[in-house]
Amino acid sequence: MSRIETREAVVFFIYQTDFRKEELMDQLKIYLEANPSLEDDKEYFMSTVLGVMDNREEIDNKLSKFLKKWSINRIPKLDRAILETAAYEIENNDDVHVSVTINEAVRLSKKYGAEDSSSYINGVLSSYEKSL
Repeated sequence: MSRIETREAVVFFIYQTDFRKEELMDQLKIYLEANPSLEDDKEYFMSTVLGVMDNREEIDNKLSKFLKKWSINRIPKLDRAILETAAYEIENNDDVHVSVTINEAVRLSKKYGAEDSSSYINGVLSSYEKSL
């Protein structure tokens, strides 16, 4: 599985946590069993998922400063998962250039988000990155 596909799996996993009641580690076990191809990049998947989930409140507070006329709880849940994943990666993954992270977030939002999600996500993440 490529890093692009693993990043997509991270976003989907974070997205689905908003709808599931199981404990996080139980959800991870189920998700990994259902997606054995993640074994190839399991370290990135686990570190990113756990990093986002363990720091979600802090990440959301930082992102909220750049959500024009929106609160983090009002944006579509998939857009939120994309933003959270990208924000975590921007601050914690030196292996990936910031522009790559933002481009990947925009690509995911074009593929799965609402019509205007990609430009909104690009703007939020660009502002977020400049604030660091």
